[in-house]
Amino acid sequence: MVTTERQQSLRPWPKWLGWFGIAVLVAAIPAALAAMTIPANEYKAWGVDAVDCDGPISVYLFAVPTLLIYGAGAVVNGRYLRNRLNLVLAIFSALLCVLIAANIASAVGEQVHVERDLQACQ
Repeated sequence: MVTTERQQSLRPWPKWLGWFGIAVLVAAIPAALAAMTIPANEYKAWGVDAVDCDGPISVYLFAVPTLLIYGAGAVVNGRYLRNRLNLVLAIFSALLCVLIAANIASAVGEQVHVERDLQACQ
């Protein structure tokens, strides 16, 4: 296979590294699903109106690493949008970043709610 100078200038890394990046994005899908679905307050998810004193650490445990992985995936694949695979991966990564960030925002809101109720977790 002959590569032209234009193709070499588009991607400064070897082809196997691109496939490795795709494999990382696929392997992180279960963590992303967990980051999107873990509730900030487990008691409210069960239907009980109570304060969860553990805080949002369970959300952060999955959300922060997957947000970094898919944020990097969106940036790297977003630089080469002319390739259809890169376009799909960039949109998929950006969509997951938005959904994970929404769950982080709800966890932060729940933490602010817990901090307002000073007597709850002492």
